[in-house]
Amino acid sequence: MSAPTSDEQARLDDYYGPFTSEKEKEALDVPLRLIAAWSKNDGYGVAKAFTEDGILILPGDVLKKGRDEIGAFMAAAYAGPFKGTGVTGKPVNLRFVSDTVALIRTHGGILAPGETEIDEELAVRSTWVVVKRDNEWQLAVYQNSPRGAGATLRW
Repeated sequence: MSAPTSDEQARLDDYYGPFTSEKEKEALDVPLRLIAAWSKNDGYGVAKAFTEDGILILPGDVLKKGRDEIGAFMAAAYAGPFKGTGVTGKPVNLRFVSDTVALIRTHGGILAPGETEIDEELAVRSTWVVVKRDNEWQLAVYQNSPRGAGATLRW
């Protein structure tokens, strides 16, 4: 893999923010891999960021278990409501539970086709449980909920 250009390095530095240790960057690479797969609207690429038995939980009663279910769900979404969309986010909290488990909280959201800023109605707060397996950090559980002006409390 080639070294990042100065622009790419600046974007990475902005993304990592205060999380500058190599261990933190390794764990935070998981959201970056998911963002990259999403930018290609690659449902099975998104699923590869997860462990084989990973779990995806989204608003609207979405619960998908395992790479196959997650990949099929995302592929269908890219053929429909998520077609041409992107996703972005930044870590706001990172905590290591052990040497092989980290909890990450990000703020981000879906980018409508052609947009570079998140619409308030598409802003989310996400929780990522990442685990290190076979020397690679992977996503075990991902869940998000709406945030900001577009969020509503629905109890």
